[in-house]
Amino acid sequence: MDGIVGSLRLGWRALLFKEDAYEEMRTAANPVVKGLILIVVVGVIIALVGLVGTALEWASTPNLGQIRDTIFPYILRMPWWDEMPSATRSEALAQFQSWWDTGWKFLPTLFGAPNIGGAALNIILTPLQLLIWWFVYGILAYLFAHWLGGKGDFSETLGVLALAVAPQFLNLLTLLPFVQVGNVVSIWGILCAFVGLKAAHKLSWARAVWATLLPFILVGVVLILAGCLGLAILAATTKGG
Repeated sequence: MDGIVGSLRLGWRALLFKEDAYEEMRTAANPVVKGLILIVVVGVIIALVGLVGTALEWASTPNLGQIRDTIFPYILRMPWWDEMPSATRSEALAQFQSWWDTGWKFLPTLFGAPNIGGAALNIILTPLQLLIWWFVYGILAYLFAHWLGGKGDFSETLGVLALAVAPQFLNLLTLLPFVQVGNVVSIWGILCAFVGLKAAHKLSWARAVWATLLPFILVGVVLILAGCLGLAILAATTKGG
């Protein structure tokens, strides 16, 4: 428990750009484990609060099944059913009923209806997504930082970059009415990563900026090239067909 509380306190100080927090993480006995604990705890807390918010929203949402059953009879009274040949009307009604029931299983969720099952699943998915991004970004940032003359090792890099997950706590503000955080979390996280890389690798601010941004630029270029390649393959396949 002390390790979890200590990691959360460290994350809070990192959120406020306290350089001693990043230095403490860098010099920890095992910064990777400490960072791992922080990311998992933050991810689980965010997901749990999201689950509570979804449950409250679900409790205050009208019964969608009743709405479905109320609307359906009015649709059957539309004039086009009378204009349809009687020989095919019953089959068309049965087909429409099937589409209607299937659509109401998926469309409410797609249009923002509260999904308690999905919110519960996020207790696993949210920490997992944060861990994957932390590791991938950590590898790229470490390589670019060393290319730019950085001195920190890989475990120190992962440790300080784990503190960049602290701004995820700002997502909790969305539980308040009319509060939207938008891109603030992402921008704040990038700033935390900049402070961490600068502290871990003893880089100048300009080199730390490049070490922070180059992983994003590389990923963006790769995605663009992959998209272009996919379109080229699709066009060649379509033309060949």
